[in-house]
Amino acid sequence: MALRKAIGAVKDQTSISIAKVAANASPELEILVVKATSHDEDPADEKYYREIISLISSSRGYVNACVATISKRIRKTRDWIVALKALMLIHRVLIDGHPSFEEEILYATRRGIRVLNMSDFRDEAHSNSWDHTGFVRFYAMYLDEKVEFAVFERRVREDERKFDEGDDEPGRRENRDDFEYGMPKRSRSYGELNGDMSKREKKKEITPIKEMKPERLLGILDQQLRILDRVLACRPTGMAKNDRLVLVSLYQMVKESFGLYTEICEALGVLLDRFTEMEYAYCLKGFDIYGGAAKIIDDLVMFYGWCKDMGIGSSSEYPEVKKITENLLGTLGEFLQEMTSRRTKSCERSMVENVPAKQEQEPEMNEVKALPPPESYTPPPLPELQPKPQPQQVTEDFINLKDNGISADEQGNELALALFPGTPNYKYKWCVGSILIRRRSARGNFSMERSSRLGIDISRIC
Repeated sequence: MALRKAIGAVKDQTSISIAKVAANASPELEILVVKATSHDEDPADEKYYREIISLISSSRGYVNACVATISKRIRKTRDWIVALKALMLIHRVLIDGHPSFEEEILYATRRGIRVLNMSDFRDEAHSNSWDHTGFVRFYAMYLDEKVEFAVFERRVREDERKFDEGDDEPGRRENRDDFEYGMPKRSRSYGELNGDMSKREKKKEITPIKEMKPERLLGILDQQLRILDRVLACRPTGMAKNDRLVLVSLYQMVKESFGLYTEICEALGVLLDRFTEMEYAYCLKGFDIYGGAAKIIDDLVMFYGWCKDMGIGSSSEYPEVKKITENLLGTLGEFLQEMTSRRTKSCERSMVENVPAKQEQEPEMNEVKALPPPESYTPPPLPELQPKPQPQQVTEDFINLKDNGISADEQGNELALALFPGTPNYKYKWCVGSILIRRRSARGNFSMERSSRLGIDISRIC
């Protein structure tokens, strides 16, 4: 432990010596940043914060130099103590420093300078420092979300003001030279800057939440809930929850969450009052926001309880958190279902009403048409259709003497097979023959006289 502290002190002294002899534009600012982010485990001295903020207030060029110095310090370190102190310094300047510091952090990030992007940060100076490293990463994510929200809101207010004044280019910012990178040619005192800002702030009138449009209200509420969720993610775990430096940095986030929770409650109340008057798309998004807010507020109750147990701030500072009940969510859900059903019925009704009627064909002017018949014209009678002659059905005689019928032999064979299925013998053949002769005689093909002429005695045959 003592050896690590000695090594850290040597590193800090080396950085200070290099800053003194280096040809930097602001060596005094760099020295103050090194002292405020030393390897010592104790929180930084308050005087370093005040001196850094004073330098930034004296000239706009120090804003750029401060962002560059802190970014360089974070990028080179592999110690969670130095990284956490650098984030605490950024947080303090964001609160008490000039608003251009937020702009400069955002522009530096867009240029590729990693200021608050610490997703791959790792500690190599301590053992068992995984919990501390995780806290540093979540702290950086919270500050990044906070900076983006502050810059976005400031630009929206400027655009609204310029739109009200009739400016043709509301997206163009005033005093572009205030945000140029690098040291300006003429250092402007912060008295001039404050004078400009005071004039500008008089023109800027923050729109109350009750007067905001639904789209703007939902957007702000969504961003505020994301920031509050970042605060909840910074809850330390493991060995980090007992570290003094971690708890000191957490206290500043907890204090900011008090005001953030108050603003969220006010926005939720306005959203609830307008819920029955908004359009369907806004109601749907508002219901989703209410569901997410209910979960975040439940986690916030547990987070505040843990903070009180750890002694972070006094219990009187914490606001009374009111949960979003299931009955309220159910009521909003039922109203949304009614809106959905009404919307479906209206769509079906409009589809029925908008069915295109059959359009009558317009007569063509070039089309040839026959003239109508004269009034005294009587059409000739139509010829009567004669019915077609139906063919007469020919009925054959009972005694058919034609030879186109079935032969006698075929009839006899069929009859014999039907009566006597066995193998026929000689006697049976003559009997069949006599039967056939009698059958044929009955039909008229052979007469009894003819059989007598042949000399056949039928009674003797059978």
